[in-house]
Amino acid sequence: MFEAFSERDYRNFWITQFISNIGSWMQTVAQGWLVYRLTDSPFLLGFVGFASSIATLFLMLPGGVVADHVDRRRIVSVSQWAQALSALFLAVAIYTKQINVWQIIAASFVVGVAISFSAPAWQAMVVDLLDDRERLPNAIAMNSLQFNLSRALGPLLAGVTLAAWGSFWCFFFNAVSFLPLIFVLGRVKKRQQSAGATGAVLTRLADGFRYVRTQRVVVLLLGVVAAVSLFGYAWITLMPMVARALYGHDDAHGLAVLMAGIGLGALSGSMLLTAGTPPPRIIVRTILAGTSILAIGLAAAGYVRVHAVVIAVLFLCGAAAVYSVALCNTSIQQRIPDAMRGRVLSMYTFAFFAFTPFGNLFGGMMAERWGYGVTFAAMGGALLLATFAAAAAINQKPET
Repeated sequence: MFEAFSERDYRNFWITQFISNIGSWMQTVAQGWLVYRLTDSPFLLGFVGFASSIATLFLMLPGGVVADHVDRRRIVSVSQWAQALSALFLAVAIYTKQINVWQIIAASFVVGVAISFSAPAWQAMVVDLLDDRERLPNAIAMNSLQFNLSRALGPLLAGVTLAAWGSFWCFFFNAVSFLPLIFVLGRVKKRQQSAGATGAVLTRLADGFRYVRTQRVVVLLLGVVAAVSLFGYAWITLMPMVARALYGHDDAHGLAVLMAGIGLGALSGSMLLTAGTPPPRIIVRTILAGTSILAIGLAAAGYVRVHAVVIAVLFLCGAAAVYSVALCNTSIQQRIPDAMRGRVLSMYTFAFFAFTPFGNLFGGMMAERWGYGVTFAAMGGALLLATFAAAAAINQKPET
């Protein structure tokens, strides 16, 4: 079940990435709580999410070209430094009581730029951590497990830290949490196969698009990831609003509980992946079943007011979202050659990140005017329609 752990480089990377992601989730929870405390504005909650992701719209795809032709270890390392310094900047601003929402927006934008380059490199680098490439599907599943285990633990730690010591320590721990990963990246064996620099960046990017156009299933999977990104993630940004409505002044604790429910669901979805992936003939239909569950759960979450039921629904949404998107990643990685890996995976990360800012922005605007119940229902309905459209596209022609 955990055979990728027998690879030393992968194991060390996994552990330090896990520490780093715990810090990132702690900051995510503390940042949303802090923005809502500073502004009482659902719109600005969404706008901070927009600022953190908008750079991906312009930089993620060129980042894939860079990932094919530059040492991926170095790209990821530079990104970690940028994110660490941004977190430290906000921690100092909080400590000196000079924090305001525009500093948070600016730091979020810097982090978004860093992630635009590191995300394609990070996705493509998984295969570079392995001596035995037969372990790639398990390594991808283990990455999802690590990310979602941190998603379960990070919010819980954030809630305890916010209540006991304040938001400063969430940001400060995040800044420090990048250091072990940076240390490990400097000691990973170089396995990356050079793609050879032939032509300008736009020319090489166009080559990647031409290749993807010939891969019908890959195009469909990228569309599913884009739909989940646009409609299926903005609700997480609005969780501070849900926590305030359900828990009142105990919203810091409530936010941690809600986020932990999502995280535990995501962890369960990841555990299901580590047990094995569905056979190729049903993998796309399995993904669409997961997105349908996410859409229905999201619509329901906006109108449930019983705490235990809300957490159960969020658990289900977290599991369905992670299982579907991670399964898209696995299926795409198994279908592409090394020479195109960075570029194709930049399209995957673009689909995952680039539509999220617009979902966050529109979600914040809708919640500001109509409340989160209507917002969640609208997003769930839109995702369900997109899922039906993808299912219709599958039925037009047999899968290959």
